[in-house]
Amino acid sequence: MHKILFVTAADSTSEFENRYRPLWPGYLAAFAEKQLGLGALDFRYMAGNLESELAEYRPDIVAIGSVSQNFGYAIEYARIAKEHGKNVLVGGAHITLLPRSLTTHMDVGVIGEGEQTFSELMELYLDQGGFPADRLAKIKGIVYREDGQLVTTPPRPLIEKLDDIPHPKRSLIGYRHDSYIMSSRGCPYNCSFCASTKFWNSYRNASAEYLVEEIEDLAAHGCTVIRVNDDLFASHKKRLQKVADLMVAQGLREKVGFGCLARANHVTKELVQLLKEMKVVSASMGLESGSERTLAYLKGKNVTVEDNERAVHLFKEAGIQTNGYFIIGAPDETEEEIMDTYRFIKRSPLDFIEILVLVPLPGTIIWQWALDRGLVSEDMDWNLLNINFEYNHEKSIIVSERLTREEIHRLYKKFRRLRFYRIARSLPTSPWLGQVPRVVASKIVARASRAKARLLAAVGS
Repeated sequence: MHKILFVTAADSTSEFENRYRPLWPGYLAAFAEKQLGLGALDFRYMAGNLESELAEYRPDIVAIGSVSQNFGYAIEYARIAKEHGKNVLVGGAHITLLPRSLTTHMDVGVIGEGEQTFSELMELYLDQGGFPADRLAKIKGIVYREDGQLVTTPPRPLIEKLDDIPHPKRSLIGYRHDSYIMSSRGCPYNCSFCASTKFWNSYRNASAEYLVEEIEDLAAHGCTVIRVNDDLFASHKKRLQKVADLMVAQGLREKVGFGCLARANHVTKELVQLLKEMKVVSASMGLESGSERTLAYLKGKNVTVEDNERAVHLFKEAGIQTNGYFIIGAPDETEEEIMDTYRFIKRSPLDFIEILVLVPLPGTIIWQWALDRGLVSEDMDWNLLNINFEYNHEKSIIVSERLTREEIHRLYKKFRRLRFYRIARSLPTSPWLGQVPRVVASKIVARASRAKARLLAAVGS
């Protein structure tokens, strides 16, 4: 039996990045088993050190998934795997948006939606024991090397019906009392900081029945808290109504609670009531800015600060925990406009907030802006795109043309103090209170890891 080791390129010192195991290995494994049959392949998700996994599991193929800010880890993982004589595949947002990033230690890059492509690559491997270039040329949606030159095959058509994709093989990544699901792919909007639209190329929803099937499976395995991580879950009222009705009919409403993402200009009283029927207890929104001008730059002119305020109040009036994400540091944003965002948060009844400094990620409008100005390149140190400004503020790329790095950092710390105040105020009544001990423990370990890394770097220098 051929063995496949799935590896996520992630910062091991980041609690946020390691809070949940990703779903992509589960989707790839489930789809491959559907196409190729059970027993042809054995799958494992890496839970420890790559060197020890290679020695103990002895996989034939190492399949790495990576976003851009962690692609440096993917490069290192690929090098280690190749030195151990393994075949190496890489997929995810980064290689999709920048296929030329494929290194000599990576055999094949999967571009875009991966299930069908991965399945065909596994079929080829079972037939050939490798990935010969003449056969790779017939597989759509990949990048590889032939005679030292990069070759990109034609794009693969998307899977039209998400219901045709088996639910992720969760036994591979593990069940737990809190988890997350995805019931759509893509987004109909094109925010300047987000690459979801470009990665997925279309916006598709699975049916309400498909979604409830997965909820039922999670509930049967003891899951009581489910986060719906769709970019735009809280939008289609007919679908939400059907989900709510099915949950009541199947007795699921008493077993699980939900968190979800919403977009402020979609939030109405009727929509909030539907989410309550579905037992959504927490809603998060990318509110981005309290400045009308900055908000239009980040999200377009189809959402306003007034929309943001109305949505926050509608959720709070319904008794749903309400969280907001904000971005500072846009190229032309002034300090006064950043303070508009600060004042918006101060006067709002938001429970939890998160503050990010604008990062130019590949595939986004702001990436092209930064590329034109020489702030980024396709062979840069990808760690400079780390979105965790708290730990990366000395090196991260600043796109502001109005404020210095030091001024951005000063303002960021001001927001962080406000964030900690909101946490202290809202945590005792949060529906996620039970997660706090695990999150705190993970953060302590992460801080210790960062301190150790800094000490080793200092000794080395």
